[in-house]
Amino acid sequence: MHSLQDFPQRMNRRRPVAFAVILTLFFTACGRQQTSEQASGPSPLFPAPLGSAWGFIDSRGKIAIAPRFEGALAFSEGLAAVKREGRWGYIDRNGSEVIPIRYRTAQSFRNGVAIVDTGLPDHPIGLIDTSGSWATPPLFRSLSAADGPDGLLLGQKEPAGGSGFYDRSGNLVLGPYFLAFPFSQGRARVKTGVRSGSDDWVIDSSGTLLPKKPVALDGTRFSEGLIAIRQDRKLGYMNLDGNIAVEPQYDQGGAFAEGLAAVQSEGHWKFIDKTGAVVAEFPGGIAFAEPLSDGLSLVSADRDQPGREFGYVDRNGH
Repeated sequence: MHSLQDFPQRMNRRRPVAFAVILTLFFTACGRQQTSEQASGPSPLFPAPLGSAWGFIDSRGKIAIAPRFEGALAFSEGLAAVKREGRWGYIDRNGSEVIPIRYRTAQSFRNGVAIVDTGLPDHPIGLIDTSGSWATPPLFRSLSAADGPDGLLLGQKEPAGGSGFYDRSGNLVLGPYFLAFPFSQGRARVKTGVRSGSDDWVIDSSGTLLPKKPVALDGTRFSEGLIAIRQDRKLGYMNLDGNIAVEPQYDQGGAFAEGLAAVQSEGHWKFIDKTGAVVAEFPGGIAFAEPLSDGLSLVSADRDQPGREFGYVDRNGH
């Protein structure tokens, strides 16, 4: 296992999930935040905490937009969400405010639209386009990207109405469901609210409930063709056809990434492949492991304690 101090020399393109780790490794992690547009267009800019404020730096660490924001997201489709005086708006690469800073929350642009929260009491959330005009007016209590067919979004309009998949005009296309998760690989996990037996289902892009073995879904979405399941309290993996691909036998486990999943049984972590074969054992003393990214898994020595230590394990368990 490698400590965080070893990390910059081993890999300069990692973006960890823990915020404290992000700050520690920011200047080596920022390369992972490039969009395909940035990679093929102008030199990318990255949000960075500089003193008590956030600004943007280039790939050499040089300040490109002076720090003057309370928060900032990465550039996407030419715009970056920034926070000032408790509200969010958007700037361009010159640092000019192009969409007013007036939203309670704001997300990055994706396929020409961004999800924003106006702060209105009943239905605060809608979609804006890159000009700041409403693509979908505030109709929702919650809204998120769903990776669904034809750009469907996962949203909820009324507390008692359940969640569903909506088009950009705000029309319900699939659902509603008691609970729903985003699409991945043409599948989405849903709960119908009907309490006869297991209420864990997988739907396809048409909303059809797909047959599956009588197991509980543990993962929220498919990754590399598999999703984590539970049977008799043990974790395994199911494929896109609803068949068990890795028999339930583990206590914990994460999503597959780069062909492997980190799983734990009897306190010991290991990597398995998609057949369930063990390919590497982790060192002792690890309490939790993230999926692989760029060949490394972010691990914690103690999952539940503040100030816990982080490190990295490669795909060989080292």
